[in-house]
Amino acid sequence: MDREGYSLKNRIVDLIRPYAPRVTVAVVFSLMVSGLNGAIAWLVKPAMDYIFVEKRYEYIVFLPVGLLLLYVFRGGASFIQSYLMRTAGFRLVRDLRNSFFSKMVYLPVAAVSRQTSGDMVSRLMNDIGLLSAILSDSFRTFLVQIPSIIVLIGVALYRRWDLAVLSFLLLPFITYGTRVLSKYVRKRRKKVQRYLAKLTHRMSETASGIKVIKVFGMEERKITQFIKENHNAYRQFSRVVKLKEGTKFLIDLCSGLSVAIILGYGATFVVRGEMTSGDFFSVLTAIVMAFTPLKKLGGAYSTFQESIGVLERVDRFLDLEPEKGGHIQADPLQSSILFENCSFSYDGKNEILKAIDLVIPKGKVVAIVGPSGAGKSTLVDLIPRFISPTTGRILWDGVDLQDLELKSLRRQIAVVSQDIVLFSDTIRENIAAGYPDATDEQIIEAAKLAHAHEFIMELPDGYDTLLDERGLNLSGGQRQRIAFARALLKDAPVLILDEATSSLDTVSEQEVQKAFINVVRQRTTIVVAHRLSTIQNADKIMVMDQGQIKASGTHEELMELSPLYRELYQSIPGSKAS
Repeated sequence: MDREGYSLKNRIVDLIRPYAPRVTVAVVFSLMVSGLNGAIAWLVKPAMDYIFVEKRYEYIVFLPVGLLLLYVFRGGASFIQSYLMRTAGFRLVRDLRNSFFSKMVYLPVAAVSRQTSGDMVSRLMNDIGLLSAILSDSFRTFLVQIPSIIVLIGVALYRRWDLAVLSFLLLPFITYGTRVLSKYVRKRRKKVQRYLAKLTHRMSETASGIKVIKVFGMEERKITQFIKENHNAYRQFSRVVKLKEGTKFLIDLCSGLSVAIILGYGATFVVRGEMTSGDFFSVLTAIVMAFTPLKKLGGAYSTFQESIGVLERVDRFLDLEPEKGGHIQADPLQSSILFENCSFSYDGKNEILKAIDLVIPKGKVVAIVGPSGAGKSTLVDLIPRFISPTTGRILWDGVDLQDLELKSLRRQIAVVSQDIVLFSDTIRENIAAGYPDATDEQIIEAAKLAHAHEFIMELPDGYDTLLDERGLNLSGGQRQRIAFARALLKDAPVLILDEATSSLDTVSEQEVQKAFINVVRQRTTIVVAHRLSTIQNADKIMVMDQGQIKASGTHEELMELSPLYRELYQSIPGSKAS
């Protein structure tokens, strides 16, 4: 949903609208609570005048029974409205988390990469969790306390309007002070959430890099960093608490002054006989009861401002543009993938790729080699449109990739990269990730082609073995072979292998290479490799350096014509120049 131009008021309405039926019922019960609050203050006069002043003690038995009934009804109504509003708040959190996660999944890869994992987790869990306060705390308090204040002020005005007006002269100061303090609360809460995001990122980073931390003796340094950032979060949160409690103190001060005015000024009317003690205590009760919800209202407004600050952080993420594709369905490759003068830059300044012209014919094996940082992985990331060229275009059978529908394009492509991602699921479900309807026979066949079946069967639960986070209960080579099996089962016409054999031992690599001899005959294969021995039989080898294609040809041709390729090949232990 496009929120550009929406005011804060409209945004809050948008948030609450899906829960309107539940909120409406809660409003009804909130009004009942407010009416019962007013009834308690109203009944003080007849209780005082008729029972105690006129000494009609025969009615005293009805006083505790009446009060008990009032409190029972008020408690029941309060329970129902509180339950409805709090569950509406939880539903708000549930739906916002669903929206946030869906947005993250459909964002461009580059946009997700710019966000730290800790920041996204913090927004998904911490920030959105706080937004339940909009409905469950702030809005619920507004629904109950504002009508209660109105009813109680009405009772006070009816009993003695001059005393009531006098006692509420300080209300403008309360309103202004609360607004000013709450604005500062909103600003501070944004800083708190930023520091919490840093802490979440620091935790995630430390957990994933614990081996590096230990082997390089970085424990104390990391602890010092965390303590510093944690202290910064504590300081900001302390300031939020100080401002919120300052709001409560302001209301307490004003309510104390108001009660003092009534006691000091109103008591003189009772002494002179211009006012009954029942009226006096009814006004006093109404004023005291009115300042209690007023205090809650001030706290709720501060909480509301906190939530708005958090909502702005969440909205900035939700307003990011999802990745966009065209409307043309991509069919299996029939002719070629063509790069025309393609360049790419992440920041618009430093080009990672420069003027790439390249043809990848259907059914051929095209290898891309070069030193680290040459731009090889960036080049192949352009094909499934993880990123898009800054200039130039890429054609799929003559159609610009920008015009192809993304899902249909990616159905034609399988990718195995050096950085293997496995999910906390069974091995069976990980292999079938791209083909969930695959039969057991198909899954096993793919595993055999990837030289994974044997080690899988040695696991206690075989294909039903549950993997830890990112498959860390497997070795690097085993994870890579699971990824191979996943790509092979998808049976896509185009296969991209980005340093895909880097984690395999020599024996496993040889077995996988044997399997690929049959597999690559039926599909277009793009291989990025630093082990040049794995791509000698490629139909075409592209040599890259500094973001450019420096040479292309077969292995024999490049050994003859490309000094860079010859240097790369001869750096392999046991290789011979040809």
